[in-house]
Amino acid sequence: MALDLYCERLGPGLLAEPINAFTNAAFLVAAWWILARSRSPDGNRDWALVSLAVLALAIGIGSTLFHTVASSWALLADVLPILLFQLLFLAVYLRRRTSWSQAAVVVVVAGFLLATLASRQWPTLLNGSLAYAPTLMVLLVLGWHDRRPLGSGALWPAAGLFALSLGFRSLDLQVCSWMPLGTHPLWHVLNGVVLALASQALLPRERSGDGGSHTGHGA
Repeated sequence: MALDLYCERLGPGLLAEPINAFTNAAFLVAAWWILARSRSPDGNRDWALVSLAVLALAIGIGSTLFHTVASSWALLADVLPILLFQLLFLAVYLRRRTSWSQAAVVVVVAGFLLATLASRQWPTLLNGSLAYAPTLMVLLVLGWHDRRPLGSGALWPAAGLFALSLGFRSLDLQVCSWMPLGTHPLWHVLNGVVLALASQALLPRERSGDGGSHTGHGA
Protein backbone atom coordinates (compact mmCIF):
# COMPACT_ATOMS: atom_id res chain seq x y z
CA MET A 1 0.00 0.00 0.00
CA ALA A 2 1.40 3.40 -1.02
CA LEU A 3 2.23 5.88 1.73
CA ASP A 4 0.05 8.97 1.30
CA LEU A 5 1.95 11.84 2.93
CA TYR A 6 1.51 14.78 0.53
CA CYS A 7 -1.27 16.64 -1.25
CA GLU A 8 -0.40 15.53 -4.74
CA ARG A 9 -0.83 11.79 -4.11
CA LEU A 10 -4.48 10.96 -4.67
CA GLY A 11 -4.06 7.24 -5.23
CA PRO A 12 -1.63 4.37 -5.92
CA GLY A 13 0.69 4.14 -8.89
CA LEU A 14 4.11 5.32 -9.98
CA LEU A 15 2.74 8.50 -11.56
CA ALA A 16 0.55 9.56 -8.64
CA GLU A 17 2.99 12.36 -7.72
CA PRO A 18 4.46 13.55 -11.03
CA ILE A 19 5.38 17.09 -9.90
CA ASN A 20 6.90 15.92 -6.63
CA ALA A 21 8.90 13.35 -8.59
CA PHE A 22 9.99 15.73 -11.35
CA THR A 23 11.17 18.51 -9.03
CA ASN A 24 13.80 16.15 -7.63
CA ALA A 25 15.76 17.19 -10.70
CA ALA A 26 16.86 20.11 -8.50
CA PHE A 27 19.04 17.69 -6.52
CA LEU A 28 20.57 16.30 -9.70
CA VAL A 29 21.47 19.84 -10.78
CA ALA A 30 22.95 20.46 -7.32
CA ALA A 31 25.02 17.27 -7.60
CA TRP A 32 26.40 18.42 -10.96
CA TRP A 33 27.11 21.91 -9.56
CA ILE A 34 28.99 20.51 -6.56
CA LEU A 35 30.95 18.02 -8.67
CA ALA A 36 31.96 20.77 -11.10
CA ARG A 37 33.48 22.75 -8.24
CA SER A 38 35.25 19.77 -6.71
CA ARG A 39 38.11 20.18 -9.19
CA SER A 40 40.68 22.83 -8.32
CA PRO A 41 42.48 24.93 -10.96
CA ASP A 42 45.47 22.56 -10.75
CA GLY A 43 43.23 19.61 -11.61
CA ASN A 44 43.07 17.95 -8.19
CA ARG A 45 39.74 16.75 -6.82
CA ASP A 46 38.31 17.76 -3.46
CA TRP A 47 37.04 14.36 -2.37
CA ALA A 48 34.83 15.77 0.34
CA LEU A 49 32.95 17.73 -2.32
CA VAL A 50 32.87 14.67 -4.58
CA SER A 51 31.29 12.71 -1.73
CA LEU A 52 28.72 15.46 -1.17
CA ALA A 53 27.93 15.45 -4.90
CA VAL A 54 27.35 11.69 -4.75
CA LEU A 55 25.07 12.13 -1.74
CA ALA A 56 23.17 14.95 -3.49
CA LEU A 57 22.62 12.57 -6.40
CA ALA A 58 21.47 9.88 -3.95
CA ILE A 59 19.04 12.38 -2.39
CA GLY A 60 17.49 13.04 -5.79
CA ILE A 61 17.23 9.35 -6.62
CA GLY A 62 15.90 8.40 -3.18
CA SER A 63 13.30 11.15 -3.15
CA THR A 64 12.19 10.23 -6.66
CA LEU A 65 11.79 6.63 -5.55
CA PHE A 66 9.66 7.68 -2.62
CA HIS A 67 7.41 9.96 -4.67
CA THR A 68 6.85 7.17 -7.19
CA VAL A 69 6.93 3.89 -5.25
CA ALA A 70 5.84 5.50 -1.94
CA SER A 71 6.82 2.47 0.16
CA SER A 72 8.55 2.16 3.52
CA TRP A 73 11.84 1.10 1.94
CA ALA A 74 11.65 4.02 -0.49
CA LEU A 75 11.10 6.36 2.46
CA LEU A 76 14.37 5.08 3.94
CA ALA A 77 16.08 5.62 0.58
CA ASP A 78 14.75 9.18 0.72
CA VAL A 79 15.75 10.22 4.24
CA LEU A 80 19.05 8.33 4.71
CA PRO A 81 21.08 10.22 2.04
CA ILE A 82 19.75 13.51 3.43
CA LEU A 83 21.01 12.62 6.89
CA LEU A 84 24.38 11.44 5.56
CA PHE A 85 24.81 14.67 3.57
CA GLN A 86 24.13 16.71 6.70
CA LEU A 87 26.54 14.72 8.85
CA LEU A 88 29.35 14.85 6.27
CA PHE A 89 28.86 18.55 5.59
CA LEU A 90 28.92 19.41 9.31
CA ALA A 91 32.04 17.33 9.94
CA VAL A 92 33.94 18.77 6.97
CA TYR A 93 32.91 22.36 7.75
CA LEU A 94 34.04 22.09 11.37
CA ARG A 95 37.36 20.54 10.36
CA ARG A 96 38.06 23.11 7.64
CA ARG A 97 36.64 26.28 9.14
CA THR A 98 37.35 25.93 12.86
CA SER A 99 40.36 25.07 15.01
CA TRP A 100 38.45 22.37 16.88
CA SER A 101 40.06 19.03 17.56
CA GLN A 102 38.87 15.91 15.82
CA ALA A 103 37.36 14.70 19.10
CA ALA A 104 35.33 17.89 19.46
CA VAL A 105 34.07 17.57 15.90
CA VAL A 106 32.99 13.98 16.56
CA VAL A 107 31.11 15.04 19.68
CA VAL A 108 29.27 17.85 17.87
CA VAL A 109 28.37 15.66 14.88
CA ALA A 110 27.17 12.91 17.22
CA GLY A 111 25.11 15.45 19.14
CA PHE A 112 23.53 16.66 15.91
CA LEU A 113 22.72 13.07 14.94
CA LEU A 114 21.08 12.40 18.31
CA ALA A 115 19.09 15.64 18.14
CA THR A 116 17.89 14.78 14.63
CA LEU A 117 16.86 11.26 15.62
CA ALA A 118 15.10 12.58 18.72
CA SER A 119 13.17 15.16 16.70
CA ARG A 120 11.77 12.36 14.54
CA GLN A 121 9.76 11.07 17.48
CA TRP A 122 6.87 13.34 16.48
CA PRO A 123 6.35 12.49 12.78
CA THR A 124 2.95 14.18 12.52
CA LEU A 125 3.97 17.50 14.05
CA LEU A 126 4.37 20.17 11.34
CA ASN A 127 3.92 17.41 8.77
CA GLY A 128 7.15 15.80 9.97
CA SER A 129 9.19 18.96 9.52
CA LEU A 130 10.25 19.03 13.16
CA ALA A 131 12.88 16.48 12.20
CA TYR A 132 14.72 19.26 10.36
CA ALA A 133 14.73 21.76 13.21
CA PRO A 134 18.28 20.77 14.26
CA THR A 135 19.41 21.32 10.66
CA LEU A 136 17.99 24.84 10.63
CA MET A 137 19.67 25.65 13.94
CA VAL A 138 23.02 24.38 12.67
CA LEU A 139 22.72 26.41 9.47
CA LEU A 140 21.93 29.56 11.44
CA VAL A 141 24.90 29.06 13.76
CA LEU A 142 27.29 28.21 10.94
CA GLY A 143 25.90 31.08 8.89
CA TRP A 144 26.90 33.46 11.66
CA HIS A 145 30.35 31.87 11.78
CA ASP A 146 30.72 31.89 7.98
CA ARG A 147 29.75 35.54 7.49
CA ARG A 148 32.04 37.66 5.33
CA PRO A 149 34.90 38.57 5.35
CA LEU A 150 35.81 35.46 7.33
CA GLY A 151 34.06 32.94 5.14
CA SER A 152 32.16 32.44 1.91
CA GLY A 153 28.98 34.20 3.01
CA ALA A 154 27.00 31.34 1.45
CA LEU A 155 25.46 29.91 4.61
CA TRP A 156 23.30 32.92 5.54
CA PRO A 157 21.26 32.62 2.33
CA ALA A 158 21.33 28.82 2.71
CA ALA A 159 19.77 29.15 6.16
CA GLY A 160 17.15 31.60 4.89
CA LEU A 161 16.20 29.39 1.96
CA PHE A 162 16.07 26.32 4.19
CA ALA A 163 13.73 28.09 6.62
CA LEU A 164 11.49 29.04 3.69
CA SER A 165 11.54 25.52 2.26
CA LEU A 166 10.78 24.09 5.71
CA GLY A 167 7.73 26.34 5.87
CA PHE A 168 6.53 25.06 2.50
CA ARG A 169 7.08 21.46 3.62
CA SER A 170 5.10 22.05 6.81
CA LEU A 171 2.17 23.71 5.00
CA ASP A 172 1.72 21.04 2.33
CA LEU A 173 -1.19 19.14 3.89
CA GLN A 174 -2.84 22.36 5.09
CA VAL A 175 -3.40 23.76 1.60
CA CYS A 176 -4.69 20.67 -0.21
CA SER A 177 -8.27 21.94 -0.43
CA TRP A 178 -7.34 24.95 -2.57
CA MET A 179 -3.90 23.95 -3.89
CA PRO A 180 -4.11 20.31 -5.06
CA LEU A 181 -0.42 20.05 -5.91
CA GLY A 182 0.54 21.27 -2.46
CA THR A 183 3.74 23.05 -1.57
CA HIS A 184 6.09 20.09 -1.26
CA PRO A 185 7.64 20.60 -4.73
CA LEU A 186 9.05 23.91 -3.47
CA TRP A 187 10.83 21.97 -0.72
CA HIS A 188 12.71 20.08 -3.42
CA VAL A 189 13.59 23.07 -5.57
CA LEU A 190 14.77 25.31 -2.73
CA ASN A 191 16.77 22.56 -1.07
CA GLY A 192 18.65 21.88 -4.27
CA VAL A 193 19.91 25.45 -3.96
CA VAL A 194 20.61 24.95 -0.24
CA LEU A 195 22.86 21.95 -0.98
CA ALA A 196 24.82 23.97 -3.52
CA LEU A 197 25.26 26.94 -1.17
CA ALA A 198 26.31 24.71 1.71
CA SER A 199 28.92 23.05 -0.48
CA GLN A 200 30.20 26.44 -1.63
CA ALA A 201 31.03 27.23 1.99
CA LEU A 202 33.56 24.36 1.90
CA LEU A 203 35.52 25.70 -1.07
CA PRO A 204 39.01 27.12 -0.46
CA ARG A 205 38.67 30.76 0.58
CA GLU A 206 40.23 32.10 -2.62
CA ARG A 207 37.54 30.29 -4.66
CA SER A 208 34.46 30.61 -2.43
CA GLY A 209 33.93 34.27 -3.18
CA ASP A 210 33.23 33.68 -6.87
CA GLY A 211 31.34 30.43 -6.36
CA GLY A 212 34.11 28.41 -7.93
CA SER A 213 33.74 30.04 -11.35
CA HIS A 214 37.31 29.04 -12.25
CA THR A 215 36.20 25.43 -12.41
CA GLY A 216 32.67 25.77 -13.73
CA HIS A 217 33.43 23.41 -16.63
CA GLY A 218 35.84 21.15 -14.81
CA ALA A 219 33.66 18.07 -14.36
